[in-house]
Amino acid sequence: MSQKENRTGGVRLNPDFFSSGLIEVVPGYKKLTIYLSRHIRHAGSSKKSAVYKQTLINTYINNVNYRWVILSIIFFSQFVLSIAGYGWGPLAPFFKKLFSLNSTQIGTISSTFYFTAALSAFPAGIIVDRYGVKKGLLSWLALTGFPLFFLSFFHKKFSIFLIMVGIAGLGYGLGNPVASKGLFIWFEKKIRGTVFGIRQSAVTVGSAIAGILLIYISQKSGPFVALRTVSLLIAIMMVLSYFFYKTPKGGEDTINKGMQKGKKSIISGFTDLFSNKALLTISLVAAMLGMGQGIVSTFFLLYIYEKLGYSLLTAGSLYTIVMISGAIGRIFWGVISDWLFNGYRKPVLIIICFLTLISVTTLAFWVSTWSKLLFLPVVVGLGISCWGWNGITFLMVTEISDSTETATFVGLATTFGWLGLSLGPMVFGNITDHFGYFYAWMSLAFFCNLSFLFCFLIPIPGPNPFKVKWGNF
Repeated sequence: MSQKENRTGGVRLNPDFFSSGLIEVVPGYKKLTIYLSRHIRHAGSSKKSAVYKQTLINTYINNVNYRWVILSIIFFSQFVLSIAGYGWGPLAPFFKKLFSLNSTQIGTISSTFYFTAALSAFPAGIIVDRYGVKKGLLSWLALTGFPLFFLSFFHKKFSIFLIMVGIAGLGYGLGNPVASKGLFIWFEKKIRGTVFGIRQSAVTVGSAIAGILLIYISQKSGPFVALRTVSLLIAIMMVLSYFFYKTPKGGEDTINKGMQKGKKSIISGFTDLFSNKALLTISLVAAMLGMGQGIVSTFFLLYIYEKLGYSLLTAGSLYTIVMISGAIGRIFWGVISDWLFNGYRKPVLIIICFLTLISVTTLAFWVSTWSKLLFLPVVVGLGISCWGWNGITFLMVTEISDSTETATFVGLATTFGWLGLSLGPMVFGNITDHFGYFYAWMSLAFFCNLSFLFCFLIPIPGPNPFKVKWGNF
């Protein structure tokens, strides 16, 4: 039989596939044959070898097909949770009126949610590495959805309301470690940037839907009915995840190795983790970009409604455009990273940080008398930068980590990112109350500039982002 007839759809098995769940897409049947020969040399008779070889191929085919189901589960789980997690901005006008809040208190709602999420992200990563993605996925959905449901019954006590928001945030903190680990063990590096971008786009798509859905329901029935609706969607997703999420065949070894690693010295593990210069630098960049994301999600709608004079419906629509742009940006940056930069992530992160600086600075100087049509590029720029950084950033973290510590690394970076995301709105609201929106936006622009400069300090080699051969496409 000819080599062409023996091709397996342009794919080969990676030597680590059955030990870590990884696969690498490379054309050619010859390399698949070489790989199989490494696994069947000790299989004994030729008959046993043939059976074992076919088992390997069947296992690979099952994994490579089912991974798209896994992507769908993670995508829609993130989607429904993001409606809740990023619904505080669209719900801000209703809560402001209901509880008689000032800007600082409005910022406290999302800050509380993401501060507790930041606290849980790092330990959540350790737990996911030891006990597996499926348990983490179900915990992520349950621990976020149930508190949000009970939160909707606290109509008068703002302090109790904040406590329930914080509990929901603890559950939400599992998100990045769970999703990143799940996609890391199911997808190969060649398309991982695109896949991470698709998953991260669920955050912005959910936020975009929140900008319309939650405002609509709140206007009709109140903000607490809106929260109950989201809780129902989360419960549905939890049932689907229970029945359809699976660990890749062979991927169980990463859980076993993670549990064995957990028996080693915790202090030794922390020392290795916090001595990783690349991880710490990326985490600091994530913290500053997270600050921008939290501020835009909490105050953008309120700013253009109160300061620029847009109607509430128009403001909600522009907020939705920010979210949609962010969703497109997360996929776009992943594709660019995979195909234009051949898997290098650092140049893309540099470009994102620079665009964030330009967009936020422009927004700070914008006045209500300027053309609304010209305002659209600013809105899109905010979306693809302030909301487009996540996929590339967390993908960089997974790719500098050991396969048994992926969720732990992502958990640490997430903690930094969400600390910025949680503290940003509170500080921004305080500056707004005392000095006005202009100085608040310029303060954010300062940190955007820092993130741009820090990107050059990440000790990961890569091509110059401004000297790329477009022929790579």
